[in-house]
Amino acid sequence: MARKLLQTGLYFIGIAAILIGSAIALLGIETVGRFFTAIINLAVDAGPLTDLGQPNDDSELRFYSVFFVAYGIVLVQTAGNLARHGHRVPILLGLFFAGGIVRLLSLLTIGTPHALFLMLLGFELLLPPLLYICWRQVRDA
Repeated sequence: MARKLLQTGLYFIGIAAILIGSAIALLGIETVGRFFTAIINLAVDAGPLTDLGQPNDDSELRFYSVFFVAYGIVLVQTAGNLARHGHRVPILLGLFFAGGIVRLLSLLTIGTPHALFLMLLGFELLLPPLLYICWRQVRDA
């Protein structure tokens, strides 16, 4: 059970990283942000997402999106062969968790972001510890 949950979680994060990173690289952050905001607004009224289409922000996020895609590829490769690549799991989960920590730092120092980013923060802080527990169980089995 732990192995299946671990693999599913790694695939989920990895495929999401590949798709989101690719979309940001090709379409820009404003288009991607509006797409996900529209999905969230189907469930709750989170309001519009503003200020993402600034040239400096778009340029910076398109640059970093390439690394997000690469991260996703490594996650998918790791999930596909845990016996060979399982040693990567703590580092990969640590990176994802660190992203959540710095997003939390932004929240605490700059202010509360749009609901989209609060949802992402939840994933970034909750999934890594859960998947790490699964990885420990798989490793120790």
